[in-house]
Amino acid sequence: MNNQQILENIISVEPNNQFLKYIVDRIQDVNYRGIHISQHNRYDFDRLVRILKGIYDVVSSNRFRVPLGDDTVGFRDNDCDDYYNIVISVKNKAEVGSINSLKKNFFVDFDRMGLLYRLNEHCIQITGRGHVYYAQLTDRAINLLQSQSITERYKIFTDALDMLFANNITNLAELLYDSKYRNDAIGIYEFMLILSDDRPNINSKIELIDSFRNLKRYQQDKALKLIKDYCNPDNFIGNKNDKRDFGNWKNESQQIFTLLKSTVYFDICENSLKLNTGIYGIFSETHIKQRRIGSKRDYFIKHRIDKMRDFELHHIIPFSSARNKEEFSIIDHWKNLIYLNQDKHNEISRKKDKNILLTAKEYEISLETLDHSNKISARNGVSALYNGSKASIMQKYNREILKNVFKYIEN
Repeated sequence: MNNQQILENIISVEPNNQFLKYIVDRIQDVNYRGIHISQHNRYDFDRLVRILKGIYDVVSSNRFRVPLGDDTVGFRDNDCDDYYNIVISVKNKAEVGSINSLKKNFFVDFDRMGLLYRLNEHCIQITGRGHVYYAQLTDRAINLLQSQSITERYKIFTDALDMLFANNITNLAELLYDSKYRNDAIGIYEFMLILSDDRPNINSKIELIDSFRNLKRYQQDKALKLIKDYCNPDNFIGNKNDKRDFGNWKNESQQIFTLLKSTVYFDICENSLKLNTGIYGIFSETHIKQRRIGSKRDYFIKHRIDKMRDFELHHIIPFSSARNKEEFSIIDHWKNLIYLNQDKHNEISRKKDKNILLTAKEYEISLETLDHSNKISARNGVSALYNGSKASIMQKYNREILKNVFKYIEN
Protein backbone atom coordinates (compact mmCIF):
# COMPACT_ATOMS: atom_id res chain seq x y z
CA MET A 1 0.00 0.00 0.00
CA ASN A 2 1.52 3.32 -1.07
CA ASN A 3 1.38 6.58 0.85
CA GLN A 4 -1.55 7.99 -1.12
CA GLN A 5 -3.60 4.87 -0.44
CA ILE A 6 -2.82 5.14 3.28
CA LEU A 7 -4.03 8.76 3.33
CA GLU A 8 -7.24 7.76 1.57
CA ASN A 9 -7.76 4.91 4.03
CA ILE A 10 -7.37 7.31 6.98
CA ILE A 11 -10.22 9.44 5.64
CA SER A 12 -12.35 6.35 4.93
CA VAL A 13 -12.35 5.42 8.64
CA GLU A 14 -15.08 8.06 9.00
CA PRO A 15 -15.35 10.24 5.85
CA ASN A 16 -16.97 13.29 7.47
CA ASN A 17 -14.75 13.38 10.57
CA GLN A 18 -12.97 16.74 11.00
CA PHE A 19 -9.98 15.28 12.87
CA LEU A 20 -9.22 12.72 10.16
CA LYS A 21 -9.26 15.40 7.45
CA TYR A 22 -7.01 17.56 9.61
CA ILE A 23 -4.47 14.85 10.41
CA VAL A 24 -4.17 13.84 6.75
CA ASP A 25 -3.25 17.45 5.96
CA ARG A 26 -0.87 17.73 8.91
CA ILE A 27 1.21 14.62 8.33
CA GLN A 28 1.92 15.78 4.79
CA ASP A 29 3.31 19.09 6.09
CA VAL A 30 7.09 19.36 6.44
CA ASN A 31 6.50 20.82 9.94
CA TYR A 32 4.14 18.00 10.95
CA ARG A 33 5.79 17.55 14.36
CA GLY A 34 4.85 21.03 15.56
CA ILE A 35 6.30 22.05 18.93
CA HIS A 36 9.90 20.94 18.75
CA ILE A 37 12.57 20.21 21.32
CA SER A 38 15.93 18.58 20.91
CA GLN A 39 15.56 14.87 21.59
CA HIS A 40 19.27 14.66 22.32
CA ASN A 41 18.75 16.42 25.66
CA ARG A 42 17.15 14.06 28.12
CA TYR A 43 16.38 16.01 31.28
CA ASP A 44 13.57 16.94 33.61
CA PHE A 45 13.35 19.66 36.25
CA ASP A 46 15.54 17.82 38.75
CA ARG A 47 18.26 16.97 36.24
CA LEU A 48 18.26 20.49 34.80
CA VAL A 49 18.82 21.91 38.29
CA ARG A 50 21.68 19.46 38.87
CA ILE A 51 23.30 20.45 35.56
CA LEU A 52 23.11 24.14 36.49
CA LYS A 53 24.47 23.31 39.95
CA GLY A 54 27.38 21.49 38.32
CA ILE A 55 28.23 24.67 36.40
CA TYR A 56 27.69 26.97 39.38
CA ASP A 57 29.91 24.95 41.70
CA VAL A 58 32.87 25.50 39.36
CA VAL A 59 32.46 29.11 38.16
CA SER A 60 29.61 30.59 40.23
CA SER A 61 28.11 33.42 38.15
CA ASN A 62 31.40 34.15 36.35
CA ARG A 63 32.00 33.97 32.62
CA PHE A 64 34.07 31.01 31.37
CA ARG A 65 35.81 30.02 28.15
CA VAL A 66 34.29 27.35 25.94
CA PRO A 67 36.47 25.21 23.64
CA LEU A 68 35.84 25.93 19.96
CA GLY A 69 36.63 22.59 18.39
CA ASP A 70 35.32 19.08 18.92
CA ASP A 71 36.92 16.99 21.62
CA THR A 72 39.74 14.84 20.33
CA VAL A 73 41.96 12.46 22.25
CA GLY A 74 44.95 14.24 23.80
CA PHE A 75 43.91 17.74 22.67
CA ARG A 76 42.54 20.49 24.93
CA ASP A 77 41.95 24.16 24.12
CA ASN A 78 43.99 26.66 26.09
CA ASP A 79 42.25 28.73 28.80
CA CYS A 80 39.34 26.28 29.01
CA ASP A 81 40.21 24.55 32.28
CA ASP A 82 37.00 25.80 33.91
CA TYR A 83 34.92 24.25 31.12
CA TYR A 84 36.61 20.86 31.41
CA ASN A 85 36.06 20.96 35.18
CA ILE A 86 32.40 21.86 34.57
CA VAL A 87 32.01 18.76 32.38
CA ILE A 88 33.33 16.61 35.22
CA SER A 89 31.12 18.38 37.79
CA VAL A 90 27.98 18.01 35.66
CA LYS A 91 28.75 14.37 34.97
CA ASN A 92 29.10 13.68 38.70
CA LYS A 93 25.92 15.52 39.67
CA ALA A 94 23.57 14.84 36.74
CA GLU A 95 25.10 11.76 35.07
CA VAL A 96 24.88 13.42 31.65
CA GLY A 97 27.08 15.49 29.40
CA SER A 98 30.34 15.21 27.54
CA ILE A 99 32.76 17.85 26.31
CA ASN A 100 30.86 18.07 23.03
CA SER A 101 27.25 17.47 24.11
CA LEU A 102 27.28 20.01 26.94
CA LYS A 103 28.15 22.95 24.68
CA LYS A 104 26.42 21.74 21.50
CA ASN A 105 23.15 20.46 22.97
CA PHE A 106 22.47 21.54 26.55
CA PHE A 107 23.92 25.04 26.23
CA VAL A 108 21.74 25.69 23.17
CA ASP A 109 18.57 24.79 25.09
CA PHE A 110 19.66 26.72 28.19
CA ASP A 111 20.36 29.78 26.06
CA ARG A 112 16.85 29.61 24.58
CA MET A 113 15.45 29.20 28.11
CA GLY A 114 17.18 32.32 29.38
CA LEU A 115 19.37 30.30 31.77
CA LEU A 116 22.75 30.76 30.07
CA TYR A 117 24.43 33.34 27.89
CA ARG A 118 26.43 32.13 24.89
CA LEU A 119 28.96 34.81 23.94
CA ASN A 120 31.21 35.51 20.97
CA GLU A 121 34.90 36.47 21.09
CA HIS A 122 33.90 40.05 22.01
CA CYS A 123 31.75 38.78 24.90
CA ILE A 124 28.58 39.83 23.08
CA GLN A 125 25.57 37.53 23.33
CA ILE A 126 25.02 35.37 20.25
CA THR A 127 21.46 35.66 18.91
CA GLY A 128 21.83 33.32 15.93
CA ARG A 129 24.54 31.08 14.59
CA GLY A 130 28.13 31.81 15.48
CA HIS A 131 31.18 30.53 17.29
CA VAL A 132 30.75 30.39 21.06
CA TYR A 133 33.87 31.56 22.88
CA TYR A 134 32.38 32.13 26.35
CA ALA A 135 29.35 31.19 28.42
CA GLN A 136 27.82 32.46 31.66
CA LEU A 137 24.86 31.59 33.86
CA THR A 138 22.09 34.20 33.86
CA ASP A 139 20.37 35.79 36.86
CA ARG A 140 17.38 33.53 36.14
CA ALA A 141 19.57 30.44 36.53
CA ILE A 142 21.08 31.78 39.77
CA ASN A 143 17.61 32.56 41.14
CA LEU A 144 16.48 29.04 40.25
CA LEU A 145 19.41 27.55 42.17
CA GLN A 146 19.19 29.84 45.20
CA SER A 147 15.43 30.08 45.71
CA GLN A 148 14.24 28.41 48.93
CA SER A 149 10.67 28.12 47.65
CA ILE A 150 9.84 25.10 45.49
CA THR A 151 6.80 26.98 44.15
CA GLU A 152 9.02 29.84 43.01
CA ARG A 153 11.49 27.40 41.46
CA TYR A 154 8.68 25.69 39.52
CA LYS A 155 7.53 29.11 38.31
CA ILE A 156 11.04 30.03 37.11
CA PHE A 157 11.25 26.66 35.36
CA THR A 158 7.81 27.22 33.78
CA ASP A 159 8.87 30.62 32.42
CA ALA A 160 12.09 29.12 31.08
CA LEU A 161 10.17 26.38 29.28
CA ASP A 162 7.79 28.94 27.82
CA MET A 163 10.79 30.70 26.27
CA LEU A 164 12.07 27.36 24.94
CA PHE A 165 8.68 26.59 23.40
CA ALA A 166 8.03 30.14 22.13
CA ASN A 167 5.07 30.81 24.47
CA ASN A 168 3.29 27.62 23.40
CA ILE A 169 3.16 26.37 27.01
CA THR A 170 1.19 29.37 28.26
CA ASN A 171 -1.02 29.27 25.16
CA LEU A 172 -1.76 25.57 25.77
CA ALA A 173 -2.64 26.19 29.43
CA GLU A 174 -4.96 29.04 28.49
CA LEU A 175 -6.56 27.02 25.69
CA LEU A 176 -7.43 24.13 28.03
CA TYR A 177 -8.47 26.37 30.92
CA ASP A 178 -10.97 28.20 28.70
CA SER A 179 -12.42 24.97 27.31
CA LYS A 180 -14.75 22.21 28.49
CA TYR A 181 -11.64 20.04 28.94
CA ARG A 182 -10.32 22.12 31.84
CA ASN A 183 -11.10 19.22 34.23
CA ASP A 184 -10.24 16.40 31.78
CA ALA A 185 -7.07 14.42 31.19
CA ILE A 186 -5.55 14.89 27.74
CA GLY A 187 -3.92 11.74 26.39
CA ILE A 188 -0.49 11.59 24.80
CA TYR A 189 -1.96 11.02 21.31
CA GLU A 190 -4.36 13.97 21.67
CA PHE A 191 -1.41 16.15 22.59
CA MET A 192 0.87 14.73 19.92
CA LEU A 193 -1.60 14.71 17.02
CA ILE A 194 -3.51 17.93 17.85
CA LEU A 195 -2.25 20.15 20.66
CA SER A 196 1.41 20.08 19.62
CA ASP A 197 0.57 21.78 16.30
CA ASP A 198 2.23 25.22 16.38
CA ARG A 199 1.13 26.42 12.95
CA PRO A 200 -0.36 29.92 13.36
CA ASN A 201 -3.51 29.15 11.35
CA ILE A 202 -4.64 26.38 13.71
CA ASN A 203 -7.31 27.86 16.02
CA SER A 204 -9.78 24.97 16.32
CA LYS A 205 -7.88 22.53 18.51
CA ILE A 206 -10.75 22.00 20.94
CA GLU A 207 -13.06 21.14 18.05
CA LEU A 208 -10.45 18.69 16.79
CA ILE A 209 -10.31 16.97 20.19
CA ASP A 210 -14.10 16.77 20.08
CA SER A 211 -13.87 15.19 16.64
CA PHE A 212 -11.20 12.70 17.71
CA ARG A 213 -13.26 11.65 20.74
CA ASN A 214 -16.37 11.28 18.58
CA LEU A 215 -14.65 8.40 16.81
CA LYS A 216 -15.45 5.00 18.25
CA ARG A 217 -12.57 3.30 20.03
CA TYR A 218 -11.96 0.84 17.19
CA GLN A 219 -11.95 3.76 14.73
CA GLN A 220 -9.37 5.62 16.80
CA ASP A 221 -7.18 2.52 16.92
CA LYS A 222 -7.52 1.97 13.16
CA ALA A 223 -6.70 5.62 12.41
CA LEU A 224 -3.63 5.51 14.69
CA LYS A 225 -2.34 2.37 12.97
CA LEU A 226 -2.72 4.00 9.55
CA ILE A 227 -0.99 7.18 10.77
CA LYS A 228 1.88 5.01 12.02
CA ASP A 229 1.99 3.19 8.67
CA TYR A 230 2.22 6.50 6.82
CA CYS A 231 4.82 8.00 9.19
CA ASN A 232 7.34 5.26 8.51
CA PRO A 233 10.70 6.72 7.41
CA ASP A 234 11.20 3.75 5.09
CA ASN A 235 8.27 5.02 3.01
CA PHE A 236 10.16 8.18 2.01
CA ILE A 237 13.29 9.09 0.10
CA GLY A 238 15.60 12.01 0.71
CA ASN A 239 17.00 13.41 3.96
CA LYS A 240 15.28 13.31 7.34
CA ASN A 241 13.41 16.56 6.61
CA ASP A 242 11.65 14.79 3.75
CA LYS A 243 10.64 11.82 5.89
CA ARG A 244 8.01 11.17 8.55
CA ASP A 245 8.83 9.28 11.73
CA PHE A 246 5.99 8.35 14.09
CA GLY A 247 8.35 6.90 16.71
CA ASN A 248 10.48 10.03 16.98
CA TRP A 249 7.36 12.19 17.00
CA LYS A 250 5.90 10.26 19.93
CA ASN A 251 9.23 10.19 21.79
CA GLU A 252 9.46 13.95 21.45
CA SER A 253 5.92 14.38 22.82
CA GLN A 254 6.79 12.15 25.78
CA GLN A 255 9.92 14.24 26.44
CA ILE A 256 7.75 17.37 26.41
CA PHE A 257 5.44 15.70 28.95
CA THR A 258 8.49 15.00 31.12
CA LEU A 259 9.33 18.71 31.09
CA LEU A 260 5.73 19.86 31.66
CA LYS A 261 5.43 17.69 34.75
CA SER A 262 7.34 20.20 36.90
CA THR A 263 5.56 23.34 35.72
CA VAL A 264 2.96 25.38 37.58
CA TYR A 265 0.57 24.79 34.66
CA PHE A 266 0.42 21.02 34.23
CA ASP A 267 0.38 17.73 36.06
CA ILE A 268 1.30 14.55 34.19
CA CYS A 269 -0.09 11.20 35.31
CA GLU A 270 -0.14 7.88 33.42
CA ASN A 271 0.89 9.51 30.14
CA SER A 272 -1.93 12.07 30.36
CA LEU A 273 -1.87 15.81 30.92
CA LYS A 274 -4.11 17.82 33.27
CA LEU A 275 -4.12 21.38 34.53
CA ASN A 276 -2.16 21.63 37.78
CA THR A 277 -4.43 22.23 40.77
CA GLY A 278 -1.92 20.80 43.22
CA ILE A 279 0.05 22.59 45.89
CA TYR A 280 2.55 23.91 43.34
CA GLY A 281 0.00 24.70 40.61
CA ILE A 282 -1.55 28.09 39.89
CA PHE A 283 -5.04 26.78 39.13
CA SER A 284 -7.70 26.51 41.79
CA GLU A 285 -9.52 23.18 41.90
CA THR A 286 -12.77 25.04 42.63
CA HIS A 287 -12.42 27.15 39.48
CA ILE A 288 -11.38 24.16 37.37
CA LYS A 289 -14.51 22.24 38.35
CA GLN A 290 -16.90 25.14 37.67
CA ARG A 291 -19.19 24.35 34.76
CA ARG A 292 -19.31 27.88 33.39
CA ILE A 293 -16.28 29.70 31.98
CA GLY A 294 -16.31 32.58 34.45
CA SER A 295 -14.17 35.51 33.31
CA LYS A 296 -14.77 35.18 29.58
CA ARG A 297 -18.51 34.72 30.02
CA ASP A 298 -18.57 37.71 32.34
CA TYR A 299 -16.82 39.86 29.73
CA PHE A 300 -19.65 39.49 27.24
CA ILE A 301 -22.27 40.13 29.93
CA LYS A 302 -20.57 43.19 31.45
CA HIS A 303 -19.77 44.75 28.08
CA ARG A 304 -23.13 43.77 26.56
CA ILE A 305 -21.59 42.51 23.35
CA ASP A 306 -22.00 39.33 21.33
CA LYS A 307 -19.33 36.96 20.12
CA MET A 308 -18.03 37.84 16.67
CA ARG A 309 -16.28 35.79 14.03
CA ASP A 310 -12.52 36.46 13.77
CA PHE A 311 -12.41 38.08 17.24
CA GLU A 312 -10.64 36.58 20.26
CA LEU A 313 -10.52 37.42 23.95
CA HIS A 314 -7.07 38.45 25.11
CA HIS A 315 -5.72 38.56 28.67
CA ILE A 316 -4.08 42.00 28.90
CA ILE A 317 -1.76 40.78 31.65
CA PRO A 318 -1.10 37.15 30.64
CA PHE A 319 -1.42 33.91 32.56
CA SER A 320 2.36 33.62 32.63
CA SER A 321 2.59 36.58 35.01
CA ALA A 322 0.89 34.66 37.83
CA ARG A 323 3.25 33.11 40.39
CA ASN A 324 0.57 31.51 42.55
CA LYS A 325 -3.16 30.85 42.83
CA GLU A 326 -3.85 34.24 44.37
CA GLU A 327 -2.21 36.16 41.53
CA PHE A 328 -3.89 33.95 38.97
CA SER A 329 -7.31 34.69 40.46
CA ILE A 330 -6.89 38.45 39.92
CA ILE A 331 -5.46 37.98 36.42
CA ASP A 332 -8.30 35.67 35.37
CA HIS A 333 -10.94 38.43 35.59
CA TRP A 334 -13.18 40.06 33.00
CA LYS A 335 -11.61 43.47 33.74
CA ASN A 336 -8.27 42.06 32.53
CA LEU A 337 -9.71 40.98 29.16
CA ILE A 338 -10.13 42.76 25.84
CA TYR A 339 -11.92 41.41 22.74
CA LEU A 340 -9.64 41.88 19.72
CA ASN A 341 -9.75 40.84 16.10
CA GLN A 342 -7.29 38.10 15.18
CA ASP A 343 -4.85 40.40 13.38
CA LYS A 344 -4.55 42.71 16.39
CA HIS A 345 -4.33 39.73 18.75
CA ASN A 346 -1.53 38.24 16.65
CA GLU A 347 0.30 41.57 16.66
CA ILE A 348 0.36 41.53 20.45
CA SER A 349 1.40 37.87 20.54
CA ARG A 350 4.35 38.62 18.25
CA LYS A 351 5.54 41.04 20.93
CA LYS A 352 5.52 38.09 23.36
CA ASP A 353 2.62 39.57 25.37
CA LYS A 354 4.83 42.32 26.81
CA ASN A 355 2.32 45.08 26.02
CA ILE A 356 0.51 45.02 29.37
CA LEU A 357 0.09 48.70 30.31
CA LEU A 358 -3.50 49.58 29.37
CA THR A 359 -4.76 53.03 28.49
CA ALA A 360 -8.50 52.80 27.86
CA LYS A 361 -10.79 55.44 26.45
CA GLU A 362 -14.32 55.24 25.17
CA TYR A 363 -13.30 54.96 21.52
CA GLU A 364 -9.79 53.45 21.69
CA ILE A 365 -7.49 51.37 23.85
CA SER A 366 -3.70 51.14 23.74
CA LEU A 367 -1.34 48.56 25.20
CA GLU A 368 2.25 49.56 25.96
CA THR A 369 5.31 47.88 27.34
CA LEU A 370 6.18 49.00 30.85
CA ASP A 371 9.20 50.90 29.54
CA HIS A 372 6.97 52.63 26.93
CA SER A 373 9.19 51.36 24.10
CA ASN A 374 6.29 49.85 22.15
CA LYS A 375 2.62 50.76 21.83
CA ILE A 376 -0.25 48.94 20.10
CA SER A 377 -3.62 50.66 19.67
CA ALA A 378 -7.06 49.31 18.76
CA ARG A 379 -10.18 51.24 17.82
CA ASN A 380 -13.43 50.31 19.56
CA GLY A 381 -15.85 48.84 17.07
CA VAL A 382 -13.10 48.14 14.54
CA SER A 383 -10.24 46.06 15.97
CA ALA A 384 -11.56 45.91 19.54
CA LEU A 385 -15.04 45.40 20.99
CA TYR A 386 -15.92 46.68 24.46
CA ASN A 387 -18.36 48.92 26.29
CA GLY A 388 -16.77 52.36 26.29
CA SER A 389 -18.35 53.20 29.64
CA LYS A 390 -16.21 50.42 31.22
CA ALA A 391 -12.92 51.92 29.96
CA SER A 392 -11.96 53.68 33.20
CA ILE A 393 -12.81 50.58 35.26
CA MET A 394 -10.56 48.41 33.07
CA GLN A 395 -7.68 50.87 33.24
CA LYS A 396 -7.92 51.17 37.03
CA TYR A 397 -7.96 47.38 37.41
CA ASN A 398 -4.93 47.13 35.12
CA ARG A 399 -2.96 49.43 37.43
CA GLU A 400 -3.99 47.39 40.47
CA ILE A 401 -2.66 44.16 38.93
CA LEU A 402 0.56 45.83 37.80
CA LYS A 403 1.09 47.12 41.34
CA ASN A 404 0.33 43.78 43.02
CA VAL A 405 2.15 41.47 40.58
CA PHE A 406 4.92 43.64 39.08
CA LYS A 407 5.30 46.25 41.85
CA TYR A 408 4.79 48.78 39.07
CA ILE A 409 3.57 52.24 40.07
CA GLU A 410 2.96 54.81 37.36
CA ASN A 411 4.85 58.08 37.67
